[in-house]
Amino acid sequence: MKKLITLIFALGLLAFNGSNVLLAQASQNVTFRVNLMEWYDLYMANTTITFTDQAPAIQNPPPAINIASNENPVAVRVFALVLPSDSLRLTATANGNLTKGTGNDINISAISWTVASGAGFVAGALQNGSAVDAGSWTASAFHWHEGGFNFVFARDYQTQEPGTYTATVTYTLSKV
Repeated sequence: MKKLITLIFALGLLAFNGSNVLLAQASQNVTFRVNLMEWYDLYMANTTITFTDQAPAIQNPPPAINIASNENPVAVRVFALVLPSDSLRLTATANGNLTKGTGNDINISAISWTVASGAGFVAGALQNGSAVDAGSWTASAFHWHEGGFNFVFARDYQTQEPGTYTATVTYTLSKV
């Protein structure tokens, strides 16, 4: 008897299910949107680069020399997520010449650099108000580049008077 009641109940459910009386249904499409951004990060191990003067050769006139920065090599890291068709460019722009506040500025081009390590980084010399290439990379969506620069100051004993000179240089990583 119990089996008969169970069978009748199951048949009843099948009859109702077939007519969709008990199981109403509605559908709706949902669109998922993911906005992936471009990301950039530039890291330089030192935010102050210093040069210690050296005694000139005792001769007339003393020859100009290149003085290496105290921080050499300066580590540089470039990180970016961009479209694979985009290129990356690292530039250095000096916001003025080396000044000590009392005139007799030193042309910023007295500071230059060589590449200590890292693919894509390039050597150069600073220019007042002009962006100078310091690196470039292509053909990838993901960029992770590590390297280093060796900075030098061209010391000219005949034209550069004693003093503490400063200048600000802005390094910019951009998509081109």
